[in-house]
Amino acid sequence: MRILIADDDLTLTRLLEDRLRERGHEVFVAQDAVQAWQTTQRVLPDIVLLDIKMPGGSGLNVLRRWKQNHKSRDIPIVVITAAEEPGSLQQALALQPDGLLRKPFQVAELELEITRLMAARTLAQAAAKPPGRTAR
Repeated sequence: MRILIADDDLTLTRLLEDRLRERGHEVFVAQDAVQAWQTTQRVLPDIVLLDIKMPGGSGLNVLRRWKQNHKSRDIPIVVITAAEEPGSLQQALALQPDGLLRKPFQVAELELEITRLMAARTLAQAAAKPPGRTAR
């Protein structure tokens, strides 16, 4: 699975990158909003872990652009944030991310969230497939 980590916290991104690669995922890291958008357009990840406060623009703006873009709107996005301002969290939730984790969080929490989202995506894809023909 291709996972994009979009966060400017180098310690956190290195930790997550190492843990996710250990589990066999292909990991991409973007440290600002511009890199996050560009990486998504180039790579089209299976899931995005997005901080809402980053240099180069708001993660909220990137989330909004992803949700409006036909190419990226179905990518599951987990907002990860230390934001304490209720306004920021309300804005993030209004954009309907697929998950939300508040920093600090345990890596096991993130792994469960990724597993949940991928299971939901697999079920949605299976339901969208037309029923197979049976041989006579």
